[in-house]
Amino acid sequence: MKTAWSSFLLLMATTSLLGQGIEDRLFKAGFENVQVLEKKDSLEVFFEHREFRSPYHSMHYAGLLLEGQVQKTIVWRPLYHNKPVGGYLQDFYSFVKLDKEARQFFKQNNKPWNGYRIQLRLFPNFAARFGYYEQPFQTRLDLILDTRLYLAPGLSLQTGIKFPVQNSLDENNAVVLAPTMLHYFMQPVNKHFVALSLGTFYYDRYGLDIQYRYAPLEQRWSFGLEAGLTGYYQVYSDHYSSSDLSIVHAVVDAEYRLPFENLSLKLSAGRFIFEDNGARLDIIKQYGNVDIGLYAARTTSGSTIGFQFALPISPGSIYRTKKLELRTPAEFRWEYSYNNEQPVARKYRLGMPRLADMLRQYNGNFIKNLSR
Repeated sequence: MKTAWSSFLLLMATTSLLGQGIEDRLFKAGFENVQVLEKKDSLEVFFEHREFRSPYHSMHYAGLLLEGQVQKTIVWRPLYHNKPVGGYLQDFYSFVKLDKEARQFFKQNNKPWNGYRIQLRLFPNFAARFGYYEQPFQTRLDLILDTRLYLAPGLSLQTGIKFPVQNSLDENNAVVLAPTMLHYFMQPVNKHFVALSLGTFYYDRYGLDIQYRYAPLEQRWSFGLEAGLTGYYQVYSDHYSSSDLSIVHAVVDAEYRLPFENLSLKLSAGRFIFEDNGARLDIIKQYGNVDIGLYAARTTSGSTIGFQFALPISPGSIYRTKKLELRTPAEFRWEYSYNNEQPVARKYRLGMPRLADMLRQYNGNFIKNLSR
């Protein structure tokens, strides 16, 4: 009896040390809120790594760090905004759903207050307008230093400061508060994702933004709804101005991932943020950490074509300690429209990826293709 009890205690101690060793090693490499659920034949590793745009690269990096140290099968469970999104076997060829045991484990062990570093992001904000006779090329370049603080599970506060660098587009050259918002992200049940944002956004908007997406991450189809109630605002060095919350937008979309070349087709229709009604078709190509897209749109404001891209900005981590990190953003997104006179089928930016753009990176087919 004593021998059996001693063996059990030894097994528990060894298991605990293994989990703690994984947590410490990954945290030193920039991973945050690392939790290890140990099962008989596998380890489920929960983590968030905010430097990587695609979870594949964070999982691949974690695998290299732990190579030869873990004998059990690993299931990676990357987090997004302090919430688990899905699960991937270490060979990346199988998607593992978030089951009741994994949900309960993370809920009990989640550390939204002390599992994260204070991260400061330094990145450019660029706007441009082309085609005017007197000034064919009008631009504005700002430098933004912002941060995201986790207040509760899934709930964060984003805020920062905007520094003007160059401006031939408008007359606002003040150092002002960058877009600031409360953001809540959740996956109440598998395949259903919700994001709520309340505060100030890019395109000089403030108000409420709501996103819902049905996205089976192991399948090719996904469907979404984006809606919001906004108004305009401007912050200057000595005053601010704003309009009433009166602009309503609501757009539904369907996206299909083609079985080749990491291409996706996305059709959106509804009322866009400049109150034009119509439809937009996007073709998006994913190149690892970079997305490039072409689009065409027709609404009550006119027709246009354009392109967009999203990519990380080097060098990534600039300075890191146990409590603080200074880095460049995992995603910089910019869009160009041929129609400069009338904004057609536009969306404002939130300072973070929209649900459709974020979940596209977590699709099991995309992860599998990257691993080949």
